[in-house]
Amino acid sequence: MFSPRVYFRQIESYNLALWPLQILMLLVGVGLVCLLARARPNASRIVATILAALWLLVGWAYFWSRLSSVNWAATYAACGFVAQAMLMLAVQVIPRGTGASLAGGPAGLIVMAVAVLIYPGLSLMAGRGLGTAEVFGIMPDPTAIATIGFLASTRNRYDVLLFSIPTLWCVVSSITLFTMGDPVWWVPLTMCLVGISLAIAKRCGV
Repeated sequence: MFSPRVYFRQIESYNLALWPLQILMLLVGVGLVCLLARARPNASRIVATILAALWLLVGWAYFWSRLSSVNWAATYAACGFVAQAMLMLAVQVIPRGTGASLAGGPAGLIVMAVAVLIYPGLSLMAGRGLGTAEVFGIMPDPTAIATIGFLASTRNRYDVLLFSIPTLWCVVSSITLFTMGDPVWWVPLTMCLVGISLAIAKRCGV
């Protein structure tokens, strides 16, 4: 387990190494939300495919390349992120009628938008500065939360399976931040629970 200082310093170093990819990812995230909001044909499949690619990116660039040499648990996290990417891709190639379709309603899209636009600002709320901002598509927390928002905005017969890894990651992240005394430790878990609650409500016709 990292000390808080080391943990956030490695995030800052990672962000510096990838700059200015963060700007591109913010634009990608906004584009995905807009695509789903407009409910274009095959929008959910396109978004799911892009999200799968981003899960692969985070699994490789952050967990495997950056952390696995100094934290044995990062190897398992990398495998989990790759597994989620494979699951999301697999669902998209299942014959039409069993894949994802838009369920309607803005609730899940709001969760996605929060993950993309607001989550990076939590570093300022926590008093850490923008150097440790966690950006969608680059860091695991906002990527997992945005995926939960996407799943909440679509209907899929494999929802339970697709929600599992993002939910598990949000739990792990909140526990990790809590043990380090970070003031925003509750955000990943809370956003996860909001997304799941919205998904359940949507399926129940609430």
